[in-house]
Amino acid sequence: MPARKHRDGADLAEWEARKQRRVEQMDLARERAKRLSGHTLVRLIEAAAMLGITPKTLRELEADGKLPPRVTFSPKVFGWRLADMEAAVEARMGAVRPDDAA
Repeated sequence: MPARKHRDGADLAEWEARKQRRVEQMDLARERAKRLSGHTLVRLIEAAAMLGITPKTLRELEADGKLPPRVTFSPKVFGWRLADMEAAVEARMGAVRPDDAA
């Protein structure tokens, strides 16, 4: 049977259980790959949330060259290495200290 809408009863429950197992396997594989590679990528919304800004502001910072370069896999699939973003935040925090502003 091709899709969920054509299933009912026990067939639907079995299909949903298999789907959930596949999702869990993919999540587990993703986590393992992140731990092994050390190259976790954050997407646009995640990077903006990490910096406490909007996605639009993030794009503006990127255009101004104030962010590390993004990693691009295709025109619609891109992100930033988490380590690069953390280094950029650390660098900015070191440049302006709250004690110095007063």
